[in-house]
Amino acid sequence: MRMSSENPLENDDVRGVPARADPPSLRRALVFLLLGPILGVLVALSPDVASGGLNAWLVLIGKQVFVIGLLVSAITGLVDGILSRTLSIFLRAPLIALVGAVAAVGLPAALLGPLPQEMSMWLAIGGAQCMGVCSLMSHEYGRSRLQ
Repeated sequence: MRMSSENPLENDDVRGVPARADPPSLRRALVFLLLGPILGVLVALSPDVASGGLNAWLVLIGKQVFVIGLLVSAITGLVDGILSRTLSIFLRAPLIALVGAVAAVGLPAALLGPLPQEMSMWLAIGGAQCMGVCSLMSHEYGRSRLQ
């Protein structure tokens, strides 16, 4: 007698029933909407905090970075949730990093107008790193067939 595994998706595949498409997970929402903006604030403020400490001006900048990062993370999290059904994590993580870079540059440019090139470069690098990490951390490694 064959023992069934604890993973319900594997049970469905053994019986010949196709695996169902689950809605985007709570894990993905938490990672993108909490960890993404927090990572963005850490990336943006860590050089200044390391050299001079935390003052009121840096707290104000951190709040603005968190709000913009929340919007960028929401956009990127939606794209990651859609792509998670069709692409493997090896293809999806770099693509999500690219989407995060474009959103991190495009959103402030759309709200504030043209940005200096150096600022755009740092926004793109920070957005790509944070959203790539969020994509890797939100992937359900044990449940997916696309690995």
